[in-house]
Order: sequence, then C-alpha cells, then structure tokens
Amino acid sequence: MTSYYLWLLAYLPLLLVVFLLFWRNRAMKKHQDKLVADLQGKRYWRINLSRPAFHQRWWRVMPFEAKGVLVDEGDRLRIRGFWLKDRRAFDSLFDKGSSAVEWLGNRNLRAGNLHWAKLTTPRGEMNFCADTGMYALPSREALADIFRGTFPAYALAEEQTSDFALEKSPRSIVIVVLFFVLLFFSLIDTFVVTRFELADSQLARILFNPLVWGGALACAGVCDLLAYRYLLTGRVPARESLVLSLMLSAALLGAALPAAKRVDQGLDGNGIRNYSYRLASPTRLEPVDMNLGLPTLRFPRAIDYWAQFRVGSEHQVPFVRGPMGLWQLDHGEFDKPLIAFYEKQGR
Repeated sequence: MTSYYLWLLAYLPLLLVVFLLFWRNRAMKKHQDKLVADLQGKRYWRINLSRPAFHQRWWRVMPFEAKGVLVDEGDRLRIRGFWLKDRRAFDSLFDKGSSAVEWLGNRNLRAGNLHWAKLTTPRGEMNFCADTGMYALPSREALADIFRGTFPAYALAEEQTSDFALEKSPRSIVIVVLFFVLLFFSLIDTFVVTRFELADSQLARILFNPLVWGGALACAGVCDLLAYRYLLTGRVPARESLVLSLMLSAALLGAALPAAKRVDQGLDGNGIRNYSYRLASPTRLEPVDMNLGLPTLRFPRAIDYWAQFRVGSEHQVPFVRGPMGLWQLDHGEFDKPLIAFYEKQGR
C-alpha cells in the first residue's frame, strides 16, 4: 500500500501539469469559439499566432502567444484573435495585394512540433500555423489547406504537401543505418557471441552505479544533440530529426556495454588467466583472494554439477580482464566440464 502512495506522489506533479494544460486549452477554445460565432457562411480557418521574435525564446509554456481566426474576405484578409497573456483582443484587416506569405515549416523544437508560415503585412510580420488543438501531427496538412484556399498563387513544394520520406534525405539514411548497425551489434554480441560474459554481480554494480549512469546519459545527450543538429542542417524536419536522434542515442546506449567488453578484450595483454575460487555453496563460488576485485559467481541452474563437490573446495575459473577492469568469464573453457557432466547424465 505504501508503494502505491509513493507512486501516486511521484506522478502527481506530472498529472497536475497535464490537467493544467488541458484546462488552459479548453479555456482558450471557448474564447476562440466566440470569435467565430458571427462568421457563419464565411471562409475562415482557426490559427495560432506569434511574433517572429517569440520563437527565439526557450522559456515558455506554449509555442504560440495568440489564438485567432483567419478570415478570407475576397480581396482582403482579416485576422481576429486574442493574446494569451492578458486575453486582449485584436482585429486586423488588410488587402491581399499588400501582403506576402512564406512557408516556414517545422524548423526546430521551439516551433512546438507545428508547421508555421510568415505573413508580412503593412503593419508588420506575424507567424501563424493551423490550430489543430493538442494534436500536432496534422499541422502540415492543415497549413497546406490554408495556403490552397487563401493563397492559391503560392506554389507549394513537394515537402509541404506530403509527409517527409526518410529515404529522400542522405542524412536521415546515415542515421538509420547507424541505428541498425548499433542495434544488430548489441544483439549479436549479447545473444549470439556469448563466450565471454560479465558476471551478474559485476554487471549489477555497473548498472546501479550513479557515475556510470551520469556518464552514459551525458554521452547520449551529446550524441542526441549532434545528431539533431546534423539532421536539421540537412533540412530534415524537427519532428523527424528529434525522433531519429533519440533512436540513435538509445541504440548507442544499448551498444555501449558490448563495445566496452570488446575494447577491454582487445587491450588485454595477458589473455585468459585462471583464478582460484572456493565453493561457498552448491550455487555460489567466491574468490580465494578477495583483494583482486574478482566478482562472486552464482550458478543456480547448475546445482547438480556443483553439488558433487564439497563446500570449501577450490576450483580454477578462467577470466579475461583488460585495463578497463571488466571481469569476463570465458565460457569456452569454463563450460567444458559442465557440458560433459550433463551430457553424461543424458540432459
């Protein structure tokens, strides 16, 4: 019961943030509905707005600073809206001929995963995107619909009228190839090439070491940032850039330990060496020399084999250990008597 309350307390701030965002979005929608109450029979689109300088900031909750509607009145455009900060309303009317529009797209994370356009009028510049609520995925299609209906003279490029294709960008192909190389390497090294294995006790010490986690997350963060910038400069949309960079970072974390084992083996100048272990129980072997830092070994599935030896008997265990300090049990040598024992028993 105590763990249930701890879990609830841990997730309470997150639930509170989600509730506040939902409540704020609902309030903004009600306010926006008032703007369209008298627009029956007119062509209009719900939009989000922001000034160009707004997207240069990082410290903000919403990716936009105003909500409104774009009304097509033939030769003129009208933008009705309200600022989120103080709910102050505005109404701007201007000629289409005196304005210019530019597709900006989803260029970075500060765009809020939305596709944006810039509208230049005699009164200044304003960025806008289609209002798709709390669901950002249809943002590109909705913005393209606005362009087709309101700015038909603007020639939309293929990337603006269709979803991004990974195979059309050399940089996204590079990241995908690296991801699968790292993924297959970690899987093959862990489940196929199984001769050298870290002892469970040492593996647990590594995985629960805060310094290891801190270093791994820092390296993953640097990898994520570099991959993200690499993709963005190759004109890969921010959403796809973020997902691909996170995939690459996850694959890198998964391949870190297998790669460390291989590097440690390659740097080891002594090769395979035997170390003396004492049988502490039919499932546990402990090093005779505790000063060497050797890990404790447990074999719960080989209890029949070890039960034939008396407790306290000594056995030689082959290890590979390089300058990184990873004790890797050599199953190629260590498993030979176990395999012979179980084959003799017909198992």
